[in-house]
Amino acid sequence: MKNTSSGLTANPLDLFKICLKSYGVVAFAPHPVPATLMLTATFYYPLAGVMGIAGNLTANLTARWLHPIRSVRESGIFGVNGILVGLALAKYSEPSVKIWALLILGAGLAGILSTALAGYFAKYDLPILSIPFTAVAWLLLLVPGTAARHDVTLHAVQSLQHIDLWLFSKLPYVLFEYLKMFGSIFFQSNLLSGVLVLAAIAIYSRISVLAGLWGGFLGMLVYVFIHGSLIGFDGLNYVLIALAMGGFFVVHNFKSMGLMTAAILMVGLVEAGTQELFRSSGLPLLIFPFNLVAILLLFPLKNILPAENTTRPVPIPLYLIKSPESNLRWYRRWVLYASRQKTLLTLPFLGEWSVLQGNDGEWTHKGRGRYAWDFVVRDQSGGQLRGFGNRIEDYYAFGLPVLAPAPGTVYAVENRVNDNPPQTATTEQNWGNYVIIDHGNGEYSEISHFKQGSVLVSPGQSLQRGELIGYCGNSGRSPVPHIHYQLQQAGRLSAETLKSNFSEGVVDSQPQVHFAPETGSRVAPLETNPNPVWTLLGKEGEIWVYQVRESVFKYREKLIFSTDEFGNPAILGKDNRLWHLIDMPHFIEIRPDFKTYPSLINPSLWIDIVGEQLILPKILQDGFNWKDGEIKASVEMPGSWVVTSGNRRIVIDSSGRLSEMSLIHRTEKNMTLMKIQHKT
Repeated sequence: MKNTSSGLTANPLDLFKICLKSYGVVAFAPHPVPATLMLTATFYYPLAGVMGIAGNLTANLTARWLHPIRSVRESGIFGVNGILVGLALAKYSEPSVKIWALLILGAGLAGILSTALAGYFAKYDLPILSIPFTAVAWLLLLVPGTAARHDVTLHAVQSLQHIDLWLFSKLPYVLFEYLKMFGSIFFQSNLLSGVLVLAAIAIYSRISVLAGLWGGFLGMLVYVFIHGSLIGFDGLNYVLIALAMGGFFVVHNFKSMGLMTAAILMVGLVEAGTQELFRSSGLPLLIFPFNLVAILLLFPLKNILPAENTTRPVPIPLYLIKSPESNLRWYRRWVLYASRQKTLLTLPFLGEWSVLQGNDGEWTHKGRGRYAWDFVVRDQSGGQLRGFGNRIEDYYAFGLPVLAPAPGTVYAVENRVNDNPPQTATTEQNWGNYVIIDHGNGEYSEISHFKQGSVLVSPGQSLQRGELIGYCGNSGRSPVPHIHYQLQQAGRLSAETLKSNFSEGVVDSQPQVHFAPETGSRVAPLETNPNPVWTLLGKEGEIWVYQVRESVFKYREKLIFSTDEFGNPAILGKDNRLWHLIDMPHFIEIRPDFKTYPSLINPSLWIDIVGEQLILPKILQDGFNWKDGEIKASVEMPGSWVVTSGNRRIVIDSSGRLSEMSLIHRTEKNMTLMKIQHKT
């Protein structure tokens, strides 16, 4: 039986994919398309290309034999050092049987050392970079008869060499050297390889290519400043440190740009300071400056937890790294998630109420309690009471039901405080009668000023959304009967309030989603005809296949209804893309995971349409509208519904499928459902 988890036996196709990916990892572009270009770049000198493949294969097979975690092996990181061992031996040694034997032994040793370092560095979430290659290459080049004492003559593909020489004669020397240095990442001293590697980086990431260009430019300036000319310049370490610190290992922003620039200068200093030392030993400098500077900078950064307002560059956890663009999106979404409320709130009452005081209120709602609302009931003329208001019962809000705004467990209750006479208030027990609900996610609802003796729940009791918990009163610091509501970060009174919103409701007669009502607004729970109800929930196991037409291009996109790592409903797409399905009483929200990002290499119109969030109604009711959206019965397709949500147009057919999707302002793009399969 074939062993697919360990040992030297491997599926040839899987092994090919891993080895190919390793070429992309060398230049921080781990994707088959740029990796193929980089592999091609190594064959300007065919012997070097073959030796790189031999080292790659040997190192990956060694790591497969030793490393227990499949996902780490399949990342391609272990083949990197084998590739570089093969290319370095081709550059610095004359070919012979001995060199080939040393290549296999050295690449195997690089695989062993990579595995050992990966296990140790994992404790600090640090990458192994090309440290194993550097150590092994120096060891091999110290073997007697290995390192050539003169320039090694590598035989290039003759036609490519002619093109390269012609370009050398036509281009300015500085420009030629500038483009050529990108090929030096693979020890290729020619312009064509440099252009291929630069193109590969550009295909993978716009951020990376800009970082690489800046690293090469600044590296040239630093080298000329130190040495007085470009003689001997290869730019290898400058480009690599720029790619590493410009968005791959660190979140790309102004802080990381400063760090990247400082790292480039540090590489120049290390390179100049150690060059003489290495020259006296007869060893090439290789990638030592890059490895040293990268580890010295990443090690302290890894002790920094991601934060929204940190003044230092933010490192990316290794298991999350993809491209600088995806890393940046991850951080933005991480910050958003860290500050985003986790509880879906609905209004804690029935019927229409008015906001007497909102966030950062006129009288209270200051400081720690700034994110809160006071709700009262007003008549059409704006009054809060009938008659003269001499009795507390004259106020419309007094005695009306108060509902649980979200599921949870009752954390604390007060039910014995007297109600105040109209237009008076007490500050001794200013919260009055209250209920605190623990929503089980670090968030608590605090509702105050209940009528004395009206609270119907007790600590430890489980609540469902909309469950009756008591009646509105005038206890505590409450001159008129009202409901005080706030979401807070702890279960005690006067805890820090959290910026929050209600998931849905009607604001001044307009249905809205995710809103924070302002002072003076009239708000009410959203009530619609409950039939027919449409949802994306409960479809786990279904596969929807779309045929996508985008300009002249046409491709298929498959979506799988499944669950996320916590068992919550989600949609899975190609390349581990994931969208969370958030269930609201009358809406479904589709929210992308941080790993889900657009790419030139892997296009997805579904990503374009969903954006950062897509709100869809669960009620298929002709004419129903909300802020930024509406639904209409389709004239062209009887039994179907056309939903407009933001700048998207979605057609829901009679069976409840999203049969057509398009971006309204980009009419040249559309997405048409081709077929649906059900996983068996």
